[in-house]
Amino acid sequence: MLDILMTATMRPEIIMRTLESFMNKMFCNPHFLRLIVNIDPVGGSNGMTRLDILKEVERHIPIVKSNLPPTASFPEAFKWIVRNSESEYVFLLEDDWELLYPIHLIDMVEIMDDEPDLALLRLPVFKSGLDSMKNWSTFYPWNGKYFECPDEKRIEMGFCGHPSLVRGSFLRECVKYLDTNKNPEKQFHRGPVQLIAEVAKYRYGVYGCLNAPSLIRDIGREWLAKTSWRKKGNKAFFTEWTNDSNERSY
Repeated sequence: MLDILMTATMRPEIIMRTLESFMNKMFCNPHFLRLIVNIDPVGGSNGMTRLDILKEVERHIPIVKSNLPPTASFPEAFKWIVRNSESEYVFLLEDDWELLYPIHLIDMVEIMDDEPDLALLRLPVFKSGLDSMKNWSTFYPWNGKYFECPDEKRIEMGFCGHPSLVRGSFLRECVKYLDTNKNPEKQFHRGPVQLIAEVAKYRYGVYGCLNAPSLIRDIGREWLAKTSWRKKGNKAFFTEWTNDSNERSY
């Protein structure tokens, strides 16, 4: 079984676009999948309640656990989905990513099986070159199977919130130390010493092949551009949403 861990907001058209792309191109056998989803009370839902959204989601993938908190918090949502997972590998999936090309999930699992110190294989949002892939300011060299994060960059750039296959035991250990008042992803780089020590034990990579386009696309920005919602404060460190129309924070 594979646990799909999803943090979501009340954007049914975005959620369904994400799920349909992954179900059609990657998660082709839903019988081996378990969705664990948190839906925060944020966003225009076109008249749908969060229960309505859950029913629509379950038409595509079995939901084993769901959480509908009274207030929104990205750190709390992240911690909840991870702590409720059980499978050896989990797939992190925020609700606003579209998969552009078919992926063989079993290939990713086999790589993780062969390399027990590999914590994470994420899908590429950047195109690759002839022998490496540039991720932000750093080149990840091709190691024959995937693009590997340089050893000296593990703590700084190893973990990322992009859609990723992650070792479940690693993630469940890490969230024990997360501060729910801070952005969870940033804490994998500048968090508590216990968390950083755990991160330092593992290697990290980006799945894909040489000289290829990006495999995923951020579709959340399209939605933000059309609404009054935005991430409160510095986007890179966000924990809450705010609505420009009345400055309510969530």
